[in-house]
Amino acid sequence: MRPYRNISDAELGALGALREWDPSAFSALDLPAPVLWVHTLREKHATLDPLDARLIRTLTVFEVRCEVIRTDFGSYALATGKNMFVPCGCKRFCDCFGQLYLLKQSPTN
Repeated sequence: MRPYRNISDAELGALGALREWDPSAFSALDLPAPVLWVHTLREKHATLDPLDARLIRTLTVFEVRCEVIRTDFGSYALATGKNMFVPCGCKRFCDCFGQLYLLKQSPTN
């Protein structure tokens, strides 16, 4: 299991996502496939609706090659499900980093 702080088990369940990160399940997906993306610092943006599209959205995975997951919203590490790039460090709201969760209705689950 992968530890997380940005979303609760209840929220993940309601959104139809799995808590556990399983790189082998990701490699076996029939592409293109939907996944859930959650902003890494979601809990710090209390003024936004917790389900705001800037904090939680559904992405489409187009390719899994070597150790990289390519989506319509950036590239993520297969080993962790987190974005490939370091956060930009800006002090205003930024959607530059997040993490992925597999959806329960994915063809391999």
